[in-house]
Amino acid sequence: MTYWIITVAIVAIALCVIAIVAVGMKGSLSDKAPDFASIMANTARHLNGDADPPQGLVEFFEEIPDIRPKSADSAAEAPKR
Repeated sequence: MTYWIITVAIVAIALCVIAIVAVGMKGSLSDKAPDFASIMANTARHLNGDADPPQGLVEFFEEIPDIRPKSADSAAEAPKR
């Protein structure tokens, strides 16, 4: 049963990537569905790190307390070599 769930998840991710390439990144279908192309182009910008994160996501991560132990804090601030 678990294999089917994983397979479906992989296929769904692959279909999303195909949609982003075919529509959102000025592919052949972008003229036929301009609204969807705009959404997919925005998604591609987010995935590439070119767009600012959504405000809801930023607020969500600000609410999570930092529970790292002190040793982890000092490791995060370690000087680069």
